[in-house]
Amino acid sequence: MSVHLGKHIAAVDMGTNSFHMIIAKAEAHGAFHIVDRMKHWVRLGDGVNARGRLSEEAIGRMLESLKFFKQLAESYDAEMHCIATSAMRDAPNRHAIAKRIRQELDLVVEIVNGEEEARLVFQGVRSEGYIRDEPAYIIDIGGGSTEVIVGNKPDGVLAAESLDMGARRYSRQFFAEGNYTALQVKKCRAAAASKIQAVASEYKPFEVHAVYGTSGTIRSLAEVVASFYKHEDSTHLTLRDLKQVLPKLIDAVKQGTLPSSIEPERQATLVAGCLILKEVMRALRIKSLRICPSALREGIIFDRIASTGRLPSRPIKAASKAMAKRFNLDRTQIKRVTQTAEIIFKAYTTPLDLNEEAYRLLIAACQLHEIGLTMSHKKIHLHGSYIIGNSNLTGITQRQQQMLAAIVRFHRKNSPSNKHLVFKGMRSKDTRVTIALAAILRLAAALNRTKSGEAAQPEIIEKKNKWLWLFDAQWFDEHDVCIWNGEQEKRPLIKLIGKPIHLNKKDN
Repeated sequence: MSVHLGKHIAAVDMGTNSFHMIIAKAEAHGAFHIVDRMKHWVRLGDGVNARGRLSEEAIGRMLESLKFFKQLAESYDAEMHCIATSAMRDAPNRHAIAKRIRQELDLVVEIVNGEEEARLVFQGVRSEGYIRDEPAYIIDIGGGSTEVIVGNKPDGVLAAESLDMGARRYSRQFFAEGNYTALQVKKCRAAAASKIQAVASEYKPFEVHAVYGTSGTIRSLAEVVASFYKHEDSTHLTLRDLKQVLPKLIDAVKQGTLPSSIEPERQATLVAGCLILKEVMRALRIKSLRICPSALREGIIFDRIASTGRLPSRPIKAASKAMAKRFNLDRTQIKRVTQTAEIIFKAYTTPLDLNEEAYRLLIAACQLHEIGLTMSHKKIHLHGSYIIGNSNLTGITQRQQQMLAAIVRFHRKNSPSNKHLVFKGMRSKDTRVTIALAAILRLAAALNRTKSGEAAQPEIIEKKNKWLWLFDAQWFDEHDVCIWNGEQEKRPLIKLIGKPIHLNKKDN
């Protein structure tokens, strides 16, 4: 569903170092313009204890920032989207934090994986009109991670990596208390080089025609270079610039003589950011890049407005379809199960209070419900759930991935209880939807159990005290195993709708 003209949307980037919110207004032809901004230095990366959990102090800063963001968004009557990245996804207590935010502020936080973060950054650059038909690199250095993306206009993201090296993360690891010795610089450089060189070969097949750098770190480095060397242009950076500026940058950070335009909170992370960017450019043989002012938060807006609702609908389907193709799953059987599931979904959309996102998740589950067969013919639902839950699915948030894995987990064998461990940390509404979709998929798969002939296509009719599922007489007679299996698997759906289901054949 697209955003109406004149509607405001607020996009919140919950980064490791800072939280940013932009509020944009939808315009004609999928365009938008930003009407307000807010930024807080939350420093989540400094609030990680020995076990990797975010501390109570860090959570307090997070809640305070989001409270102010919400107040500003509400003044515009803006639809609010909060995206959490590296610091939150790495924290073992992330689900408890998300639940607390939901309870205290009535805000839903989407904790995205690295691939989805990269895709949203790509969308942000695309919103500026920079992306053409030819492939381009995009480099985004955040506080906790660095995203390296290659993509073009026709195909979107062609390859992406989210690397656990960020300006704040490496500053804490290598330059604690301003310890900028030659040895620490060497260690930081080696760590960054090791990370990027491990994946550099994945980018060799692409003939790249442009390179863009996003994020405050890269923009600040361009400003520092322009200031030190009296450049008039701070919209470009070269590898030579980074090599030359590093010694002067270290001295300026030590002495506190960086340009006043560089925020104090960012100054302490610039050395690490410079080393990371230098190694990325060197490994990918990039001589220069152009600074792009837009990144993840603009990508959220672009997804929601310019792409007529690509968040969260279309990426779910694309990701599951790509995964099914990669694992060479039975496309004919997927089509059968999908056709049946769509009929069931349509019949029970209102009784089960299901929406467009639920539909997309169901179709993705149909695509992947037999992925467990790639491991074993036994316990395919468990194997499938594990594969889905532990894969990198570009375009799917952690919340959606958790739901998708649970749908596949419960489409066979024991039906789910909302107290099952799988649902720990999941919103009650998401748990309800997941259980409903698992019940639909269970019946769709059961009614196509023999994997032969046409798909089961019942006509579903509600009577006063029951639901009639009427099948073509010839199909019914030829698929007695499927009908028997459907009878065995209909109980979870009956429990949800509160009326019995009768499987019969149509009268001639």
